Amino acid sequence: MNFQILLLALLLSPCLNLHAQKSAYFDYIKHTAETNWERYPEVIERWKSNVDPSVLWGYNSPSHPIYLADILGFLYEETNEATYAERAAQLLYEYGSLRDVYPEDYYKTRIEYENGVPALSNFFFLPPYSRSYLRIKDSDVLTPEMRETIEKDLAYSLDFQFHFPEWGAHNRALLRAEGWYYGYLAMPDHPHALKWKQMAEIVAQDNLTQWEIEDASGYQAIWLASLLSYAEIAGHEETMYTSPLIHYYAEYFKQMFTPASTLPAFGDSNWNPGWDRFIAVFEKLGGIYQDEELKWIASQLFEKAVEADRYGVVAASHLTMAHQWTDESLASTRPQSGSQEVLEDLSGKKVVFRNGWEPTSTYLLLNYRDEGDSGSPHRDYLRNTLTVEEEKAHHGQADENDIPLLMSGGSVLLHSSGYRSGLPSGPLGQFRADYYQNKLVVRKNKRDATQPIDQFLYNSGAYRPVRTQKIEFHTFDKTEMSRTRVIDEKMGYAWDRIIIYLKEDDTFVVVDAVQATVEDYFTYTNLWHTRQIHSSGVDYFDTSIDSIRSVALPADKRLLIQFLETNAKIPGVYQERRHFQDEQAIYQTQSSHYLAGDYEVFVTVLKPHAAGTSPEPLLTTYQLIKPTSFPDGVAIQINRQDETAFLCIKVDLESELVRENIRPRYTWEKGRITYGPIETDAHFLYATIKEDALYYEASQFLNIYYNENAVFNALPNTHGLQPDGSEPKVGYTKWRAWSDEVRL
Repeated sequence: MNFQILLLALLLSPCLNLHAQKSAYFDYIKHTAETNWERYPEVIERWKSNVDPSVLWGYNSPSHPIYLADILGFLYEETNEATYAERAAQLLYEYGSLRDVYPEDYYKTRIEYENGVPALSNFFFLPPYSRSYLRIKDSDVLTPEMRETIEKDLAYSLDFQFHFPEWGAHNRALLRAEGWYYGYLAMPDHPHALKWKQMAEIVAQDNLTQWEIEDASGYQAIWLASLLSYAEIAGHEETMYTSPLIHYYAEYFKQMFTPASTLPAFGDSNWNPGWDRFIAVFEKLGGIYQDEELKWIASQLFEKAVEADRYGVVAASHLTMAHQWTDESLASTRPQSGSQEVLEDLSGKKVVFRNGWEPTSTYLLLNYRDEGDSGSPHRDYLRNTLTVEEEKAHHGQADENDIPLLMSGGSVLLHSSGYRSGLPSGPLGQFRADYYQNKLVVRKNKRDATQPIDQFLYNSGAYRPVRTQKIEFHTFDKTEMSRTRVIDEKMGYAWDRIIIYLKEDDTFVVVDAVQATVEDYFTYTNLWHTRQIHSSGVDYFDTSIDSIRSVALPADKRLLIQFLETNAKIPGVYQERRHFQDEQAIYQTQSSHYLAGDYEVFVTVLKPHAAGTSPEPLLTTYQLIKPTSFPDGVAIQINRQDETAFLCIKVDLESELVRENIRPRYTWEKGRITYGPIETDAHFLYATIKEDALYYEASQFLNIYYNENAVFNALPNTHGLQPDGSEPKVGYTKWRAWSDEVRL
């Protein structure tokens, strides 16, 4: 469309770098208002012919008039053109009359309707409705009758929310608070105005000072946008922006920005979650913290929306905030950071691997977030008030140690499971349950060899609380690695997911080591979800993802999924419905009886490669080496044209600890493992051998030997104050990490 081309040209024009964004937002909003005003009668007639009461909020009025009124009110403020105010006034005035479409006795269907059905039962609508009225309130277009009707409808709708004054540090509570405060500002002389203000301040307080309890990028976008809006209208900006919490969330979402110019979907979220709200959030926080990288992300999100021809009234309403909050003096700068924790292992509990910030860069997100200990009264209130058995409270999924996104070359190679398919969730907990994630799934009992694996795994989808820990994260010159643990005390297992990014190969090796902590029969199943399988063998699948819902995706890359540990493990594929589309689940499963302390290990290679190339030549590159003490450790030999590399992982980290209560408690004799030509006690080691040189990168180790020749040796030290009261002992302490090249 011509408008789209003009808007893109404005955005990309180098001579308008500092001022193009604000003008582009305005043009987007104006264009959306004009086209949707023309569509308004059609939208209303279609809604009237398909009246559908909502399970959540009963009277299910349409959103289109509310958000259209909001952007029309914005345009009136910006231009002072009376036509915009007249149209906004008409929408607000007529909105309450839509209730007439429902039966006269509809108020009898819900106890909260005993005093009548509210014009706005959906709390999402309260902020834009009130904001629109505030924007045109002082214009000359409102007749006394219109003003009386609008204020009556709004006041009753605000009072109606007192039937369920939901609270806690999450999006739904804050939307209510924002709505109440906007209502107070719109009608400060109303008899109930101070009541609305007080309730807004009480509910908002948890959100101003505490971690948000949701682990869902789509809902966090709602929460953040409402939080920034509330802080502005309620006069809490100075307090908020001096708090480390908001700066934390700015960095948190910045570091997760993807090569697709989206935020990743995790938890209750679909592809490209909350893009419109995130634009406003990044504009606001970019200006507050004078962060050019946040500014760049806002511009990338907006450019992608324009390219995709997304012009909806809801998005335009949120972009009125982006227009208001953008700092025209702030330049934009592409971030340059690499792989890192996002941001730590207390609240964020995510890791991003990336080799750049280009659209074709490789990107992998690991989410190991559990419910955690913060926000306990908020979570308990929700669990005791709502049906949230299928959620990691709140709006989270059973996605601990999940890989919700892998991209390379512009192609999506692994993606998230998607939001629920129904209320409270679809069949089998769609799509929140653990078997919809790219993760290891654990079940008690032994699966019969003839029983389909999906039938064995499926249950109601109810969430099982677990704990998670970061064990390790480190970046080296040639590799980057993370190790995170899921602990399920009731089921009786602990599962470590070790992800290693081999930078030179642009390949990920995933080692999943699960330990039974009780004696029992267990079935362990490692799952990888995809759309298309182009070829397969006994230990590999060549895959691609061509779409997510209705979004067609680039097909330049495919993902080779190769299983290196195949002993007694059964591979397979089953068909599934996931993220609202037909997909395929690739699995590797193992059933057996395990003693407490026994390990099972899965080793998977994730290799992006060009769509036009065969995966066959790649299959011999990575070979599993089992040490004599397997599964205490595993290693992968990597065969390259001019060198051989070894990737060594210690699986059982406690195997190096002696029984005596001495310090240091670990010893070389207990900890050493031989992986082919390499012997080491390192928790992680990567080594390359080329001609007469050996290069290594290692973490938590004492010694390294190659073909029985010393490569590295820790130095002795005297350790006094032994806990058993004995004499000081000579011991060796592990080095945190080190890399070096030595001659052989």
